[in-house]
Amino acid sequence: MRQTSVKKDCIITFGISFVLFVYEVFLSRFFSAILAYNFVFIAISLATLGAGFGGYVAYRSALTIYRARYLWLGMFALVMLSAVFMMYIIPFRGMWFYAVTAFPPFLIGGALIAAILQAHHRQLHVIYFSDLVGAGLGAVCSVWFMNILDPVQTIFILGTVALFISFVLIAKHSTLRLKITYTLVLLIAIYNIIEPFSKEMFFRAFTTSPNHVFNNKSDVKPVFSEWNSLAKTDVYDAGDGELLYITIDGGAVSPISKYTGNLKQVDYLTRTTSYLAFQDILKERALIIGAGGGQEVLTAQIAGFKQIDAVDINEGSFKAVQKMSRFSGDVFNQPGVSAFVSDGRTFIRQTKNQYDIIYLSLVKKESENGLGIALTENYLFTQEAIEEYINKLKPGGRLAFLLHDEVEMLKVENAAEKALQSQGVHESQIHEHIAVIGTYQHLGHVVWGMNKTVITRPLLIISQNPFTGQDARQLKTEAENIQQIPLHVPLIADRLSAIKDSLNKENLDLLSNRDDKPFFYQKTKGVPNSLLWLLAIVFTISLLFVRKKRLPYGNIAYISGIGIGFMIIETTLIQRLILPLGHPTYAFVLVLSVLLVSGGIGSMFSSHWSSNRSTRFSPLLWVAVLTIGLNLLISWYQEEMIYLPLLYRLILGAIVLIPLGFFMGMPFPFGLSLLSERQVSISWAINGLMTIAGSLLAVLISINLGFTVALVIGASLYGLLYLFQPRLSMQG
Repeated sequence: MRQTSVKKDCIITFGISFVLFVYEVFLSRFFSAILAYNFVFIAISLATLGAGFGGYVAYRSALTIYRARYLWLGMFALVMLSAVFMMYIIPFRGMWFYAVTAFPPFLIGGALIAAILQAHHRQLHVIYFSDLVGAGLGAVCSVWFMNILDPVQTIFILGTVALFISFVLIAKHSTLRLKITYTLVLLIAIYNIIEPFSKEMFFRAFTTSPNHVFNNKSDVKPVFSEWNSLAKTDVYDAGDGELLYITIDGGAVSPISKYTGNLKQVDYLTRTTSYLAFQDILKERALIIGAGGGQEVLTAQIAGFKQIDAVDINEGSFKAVQKMSRFSGDVFNQPGVSAFVSDGRTFIRQTKNQYDIIYLSLVKKESENGLGIALTENYLFTQEAIEEYINKLKPGGRLAFLLHDEVEMLKVENAAEKALQSQGVHESQIHEHIAVIGTYQHLGHVVWGMNKTVITRPLLIISQNPFTGQDARQLKTEAENIQQIPLHVPLIADRLSAIKDSLNKENLDLLSNRDDKPFFYQKTKGVPNSLLWLLAIVFTISLLFVRKKRLPYGNIAYISGIGIGFMIIETTLIQRLILPLGHPTYAFVLVLSVLLVSGGIGSMFSSHWSSNRSTRFSPLLWVAVLTIGLNLLISWYQEEMIYLPLLYRLILGAIVLIPLGFFMGMPFPFGLSLLSERQVSISWAINGLMTIAGSLLAVLISINLGFTVALVIGASLYGLLYLFQPRLSMQG
């Protein structure tokens, strides 16, 4: 009977962990569509604190929760579905509303897992195995589900399955009233799967969000929508007859021009800043990174380019243009145009083509492309990236960026200076290779000085050869002819120095980014205050739990160190593997699935590894050593990996991650095995809180010191725990 109970509880733990992980990824996509950049991570972190609070609830009522665990499974599903429904249909309410509304499923799920762990104190390594494997497979399936369905439908299907399982488990022992209630709720949930409410009802939070570019504009109508694991892509018709507008997560607007095959129909594009990037060079082959709605493709065609490669990481943009083909002319399927769904940095590393112009046009907004609490950054604007772009230029070719504001422009300009120096250009000649044009108006709209910026939509041109006097004069004339502002034209004009001097007086980070610190959208110096406050909240709550329950400080230090170290290593490895794997989603799925599943296997073996408090627990040392070794291996091999087929890269990545994950799964169940049964659930709570602290610290360390230092610190935590673990354990 006891063995049957353990099996059932393993299944419940697996299911809760699986669904909770998918729910966390869902929140990252949901919040990205309605909240501003920095609030997405904060809202998810606040919501996931619920798992820690759930451990505290289990500490107070573990036996009660365990006895009603089948009912709690149903309550978990119902509360999750209700939270998603409320967030979807209620007009925008702000970050705190969404954090609080998203909180209860983590609370209930965390309490249930903690209660099951405590009930099976002697077999907790088996329960923890189920927890880690459930989370690992949740990482794989979350992306797959959301690409096939959409984030909302994914959650409702999983919630309905969990509700059904709960009903089956309690059916024999429940009252008639409870059976009728379950049946009615299940019928509603199943009907929603057949006829999803999200297809009939507006996403009110999205349409009313102040971060939505078309908020409160009744004359703008949606004509296309797609929502997957990467982005929410919509197309809007503003009724002007000449343009449609693609938005990514409600922002990052990219126009689609009305086009029927006659380039004269779009000759107004010759009066945009972008057109200047395609002038005065050979016009054989162009690469456009961030193809969006296809305007830059049309601009390159007007300029006379014969071959155009258009790259965008968001497949939804290409689908939108194709869906609107009667309006757009299906521009990406025109003769001479090749479209590629790819990260721009990955494409440039893999392509064997050489280009006369490589153009990046407003490639990203301040991206919240994090998945769960593992933030990811893009590598398009680092010094190494610019070196790779320059290496793909034909002799005399140019690299150009259209950027959002003067801070972005100066960060890229600083990176370009260093990249040119690495190419052998003398420091005194660097500015002869760079030109900057400021935008006064765009398609008839005055944009100079918008959002309190000195420059809006600056165009930065980097020439492989120095500008000649004739090149410079021609660029200046062409810019002035279309009412743009020559901010820096070699040998002729230089307002750039004055802008630099002005911005240097403010607390802005104008330094170039490197691949080890690619946080391009971190525009202020120092640590974000919001993250510091959140970190302080997490540590304060943890301290209150410890003091109130008078837990052994040695054991709590051990449990906390495991939680922090695990998350620092895990989230940083996701970031480090983006470049070798070529896509943030691949890195997320590979790292999470392999580390968690192999960690679950390691948990199964943890009880056989050591049971002596006075002996150092050697898996701690193995984690430290393997982490350092893995970081060195990635640094050494990442450039070569990108040329392998994707399947080989994924297999190779899994092979090197499995040993690390195996040993990372051992220390936590080993630490819990040294505690009394009563202390298991509260230790689960502390560990849950410390995983949030670990993800926050990973971001803070990476922003300020880089990914390599973050991994070294994560490894060092495990090394210190190895050294002091016998003393910490004896304090229990």
